[in-house]
Amino acid sequence: MLTLKEVKAAIAFDQPKLRATAADRRILVEGSYLVSERDVVAAPDGPIAEFNIRMELPDLYPRREPKVFEVGGRIPRNPDRHINPDGDCCVTVWENWLAASRDHSFGSFLKGPLSEYFLGQFWFEKTGKWPFGERPHGLKGLEEAYADALGIANKRESLLYHLRLLSQDWPKGHWPCPCGSGKALRRCHHQDLMAMHRRVPPDIARRMLLRLDPKN
Repeated sequence: MLTLKEVKAAIAFDQPKLRATAADRRILVEGSYLVSERDVVAAPDGPIAEFNIRMELPDLYPRREPKVFEVGGRIPRNPDRHINPDGDCCVTVWENWLAASRDHSFGSFLKGPLSEYFLGQFWFEKTGKWPFGERPHGLKGLEEAYADALGIANKRESLLYHLRLLSQDWPKGHWPCPCGSGKALRRCHHQDLMAMHRRVPPDIARRMLLRLDPKN
């Protein structure tokens, strides 16, 4: 469970203009998020930009995704800027980050997805281009992110089948192998799928599957 002490320690490290308070079952983080160039240990000129934000951190973080709002009106409320009309920022595809990162601490989120999001916004203001690329909106973007997390081709039916296998505590060896060979999984790419299963555990796979196909 995320604690106020942990959040305060993370923001004190490199975000001095943020403040954290407890509110019911959430932790609120408010203030100015300072944006620095990536991979710069000590920038002599300081941050290159700052954004006024409010974060709502659930007590079940990282199982539940934090909500981040840009509250200064700097980012136009335009879907192409990856922000909703109420200022809710589309920071990252959460399950993709959980699968790709070994460190799910709040400090890692601050220096990872959140830094990339606001650095991207800054450079888009300057150049009209996203420095790290961008995913499609909606379902297409989810499919692309999940296929990347699994390391497979972005084909919807194959992606759903992989996620059904990975959603189980132990993938069933008698099921057809997802490669399409017609062989049982245990006689084909069983080791490859088990390696994928370690990288994308069942709880994350189930979340991916439900977002792509709520009927599952």
